[in-house]
Amino acid sequence: MKKKLAAIVLTCVLAMSTLAGCGTNGQENKGESVSSETTKETKEDSGKKETVTLTDNVGRKVELECPVDSAASVLRYNNELIRACGAIDKIVSVDLNTAQDREYWGMFDPDNVIGKSQRELDYEKIVELNPEVVIIPDNGAYEEAEEKLEPFGIKVFVISGYDTADFKNQVENIGKMFGVEEKAQEFYDYFNGKLEYIKKQLDGVEKRSLYFESTSPLTTVLAGDPMYDMIEYAEAENIFAVDNENISASEVDPEEVIARNPDVIVKLVTPAEALAGTGLYEPPTKDEFKAAYEDITGRAGWDGITAVKNDDIYFMTQFSHGGAGKLVGTCYIAKMLYPDLLPDLDPDEIFRAWMEDFQGFKDVDGHFYSGKDLH
Repeated sequence: MKKKLAAIVLTCVLAMSTLAGCGTNGQENKGESVSSETTKETKEDSGKKETVTLTDNVGRKVELECPVDSAASVLRYNNELIRACGAIDKIVSVDLNTAQDREYWGMFDPDNVIGKSQRELDYEKIVELNPEVVIIPDNGAYEEAEEKLEPFGIKVFVISGYDTADFKNQVENIGKMFGVEEKAQEFYDYFNGKLEYIKKQLDGVEKRSLYFESTSPLTTVLAGDPMYDMIEYAEAENIFAVDNENISASEVDPEEVIARNPDVIVKLVTPAEALAGTGLYEPPTKDEFKAAYEDITGRAGWDGITAVKNDDIYFMTQFSHGGAGKLVGTCYIAKMLYPDLLPDLDPDEIFRAWMEDFQGFKDVDGHFYSGKDLH
């Protein structure tokens, strides 16, 4: 009966919203530092909660009763950050893109998700679950969700777990939202320490050039893509950082790569069975990596590229590179480019710590390869 009533109410609200037109809230500058304006107000039935205003990933100021006891969250990157901070037990449901990985997210039921992805949300299910807040990334339907869920008293908060540049702000927000500040600080300090080491060791060093290829052949990343920041923090020179007006990230001209002659190539690989745009805890087979390697080295004219001639070709999975807001990927790329200049940077140990210390899972081999490993 409750489900039917919720569905009827939601249908009415959505219909009214359509007639009224879509409203949007003004956004402040992205990347603003965390605002934590705690008021003296507390819930009448609990002296432990207090109203806290947090600034999310798109600059919206959102009032929440903290610590939050129940939330729904979409996007694997977000859910990993929440788990790393020690608050995954507060998440009542996720998206199908997350829940599909039964080994890694076994606590969530794929038949009880709040939508397929951050862009395809099931509002009836959200209302039925009635979380205090729904966490959505900035490339998701957060404005639509805010409009449709506000009548039910469900807040919407933007966390974009792939946004390397906003890592500090987002980890602090998670800590304050769920009352896990100490664990969140420990998590932040670990990875920030790696970034500081990379920055210090490579200060003043001439950057090596990099062609980064996404999972599909001849696709790459340009400024504005979170993976672009991952590369920047590794102190790499993206070959498409300049003169990119006619470059399409979704369809790279192979002749452009030849002309720009990268020192290093890094390629993403994902298992064939993964949903589009996602990765899995269980890595692709070595044969899948070999196929990607042979595709790159077999392209017409690419045998003259410095990276191919020197076999400076490396592979990461869609799953592994995104760890800790893509900082795992940053550490691997930095070591791939400057192995002798970063003697104390051990990406394999960093990935182990990410998996075992911050995710509570056994480290798994097979997510990273060099070209030399594949022939």
